[in-house]
Amino acid sequence: MATGMERLQFMVGEWDIKAYNMGEEGKWVDSPLPKWTKIEPLFGGVFLQEQEVPMQVGDATIRFFIMWSYDKYRQTFRMLACDDHDGLMDILEGNFEGNTDTIVVSNVSTGTGMLDTDGHPVGLRLSSTKTSDDGFTDEMHESFDGGQSWSPVYRAVHTRKR
Repeated sequence: MATGMERLQFMVGEWDIKAYNMGEEGKWVDSPLPKWTKIEPLFGGVFLQEQEVPMQVGDATIRFFIMWSYDKYRQTFRMLACDDHDGLMDILEGNFEGNTDTIVVSNVSTGTGMLDTDGHPVGLRLSSTKTSDDGFTDEMHESFDGGQSWSPVYRAVHTRKR
């Protein structure tokens, strides 16, 4: 089995994206953005980089820059997400679930997420699952209780561009 950054190589490439937000009735609702992305290796594959991913959040379009790494000393993956709305640099940490093709990272332990209107931290958890050689699905959840419970908020189904 692949180790370290080799396990994330399924993300490398150009992707069409079908995006969804969680609707008020608890069902996925189509989102107009993002429609595509490109994920590239950086420094010989030590990092993966996804530049300028536009997302629709309410009426606003927010752009994100995303970078993945693997800390071989602590044996953990990190995802860095920066946005142009709040100027936030959020760090999510985690690992693959056992021998599966699903990586789960969260900002609960890093304390780098945004704060709600009352000044309490908002936890984010991202799971990325390889669904085939030509696809993977991201799902984002949020928590307002330190990671005790999670609610789905966003899903992106990636299909490799041909």
